[in-house]
Amino acid sequence: MLEKQLLAEKPLLSTKIEKHYWNKGSSQREFDAVRLDVYSAVCLADDRHLLEALVSVGGMYKDLSGLTLRQAIELAQLDIDLDKLPQQYFNMLDTKIFTGIYDYFLCDFGRLFEFLNLKNQKANKKTVIKRLTRLSQMLLMLDYEKDGKTLPKYHSRIQLVDSKFIPLLVPSVVKNKRSIRNDTITHLIVGVDKNFTASLRQEGAISRNRFLKVYPQLTGKHSVTDFAKWLDAHKREYLHGKYLTDLIRNYYSNKVRISKQHLSRHINNTLSEVIEKKEILLKDFNLLLQERIRENGKADVMLVYLGEDNKGLK
Repeated sequence: MLEKQLLAEKPLLSTKIEKHYWNKGSSQREFDAVRLDVYSAVCLADDRHLLEALVSVGGMYKDLSGLTLRQAIELAQLDIDLDKLPQQYFNMLDTKIFTGIYDYFLCDFGRLFEFLNLKNQKANKKTVIKRLTRLSQMLLMLDYEKDGKTLPKYHSRIQLVDSKFIPLLVPSVVKNKRSIRNDTITHLIVGVDKNFTASLRQEGAISRNRFLKVYPQLTGKHSVTDFAKWLDAHKREYLHGKYLTDLIRNYYSNKVRISKQHLSRHINNTLSEVIEKKEILLKDFNLLLQERIRENGKADVMLVYLGEDNKGLK
C-alpha cells in the first residue's frame, strides 16, 4: 500500500463531500455528492491559508497563456533584475511557459508577510517556497455522484499550484543593497488553479475585503485561523448557543491531523487560542464568548450570537 501511495497509484486521503443545499432551489446541482481523492502530498491548513493570502494580496495577471516569461516580467512594470533569475528560468525567458488552467499572481513578499504577521526574512521565504512545492505536488481527483452513482462526465483532475513558481528580485525594495545575493528574492510569480480562485468567490466563501481586514488579527500556532474560517462558513444562528469545545471537536473531525498529539490536546490548544481572540470574535463575528458550567459539571465556553438587536442568551 505504501509503495502505491509513493507512486501515486493509491490516494493518501479519500473523503466524500455532501451539501444539503445542492438539492434545493437555485443551488440545485446535477450531483449530490463529490468524492475527493488526494495523491502525492496532503495540503495542510497553513498551506491553504498561504494560498488564500497569496490570492488576496497578490496582483493577478489578466491572462498569461501563450506569453513568454520575459513578456510576463515586462507586464509587471517593476525594475526586476533578470541576471538574478535562477538559471532554469533565465534559460526560459523567451519560452511560453504559462498555461490557461491557472490564474497567475505577482506576489510581493513584503505585503504577503505583513498580512501573515511574519518577518520579511529569508527563513520565512524558504517556508513559503516549501509550502508552494507541497501544494504543487498535490493532485486532487474529483468524482461527482448522484444517488450513489458516479457521473463520468464530471470527473476532474486538479493540481492547485503550477510547479513553475518564479522567484524575482526587485533591488529597489531591498533596504540594504549589500545584503543582496544570488538567491535574494522579493517577489514571486505563482500560478493557482482557476477552480480554486473561482471557489473563493462562490458559495460560503470569505470575501477578499473581509479576509484582508479580519484575518491578519487571527494568527496563532494552534489552528485558530482555520477554525475562524470554519466559523465564518456557518450561519451565526447555527453557532448561537453551542459550546466552543463541541464546535472545535466538529472542526477537527473533518481534518487530517499530521501531528501525533492526542485529539484532546489539539482541542484544548485551539480552545485557548480562540479565547485569546474573543475581542475579535465579538467585534468582527458578532459572537460573544460566555463562560458556562455544563450539565456534566465541566467548565466550557458558549458562543452567543448577538444579532442586530444585541440580544444574547439569558
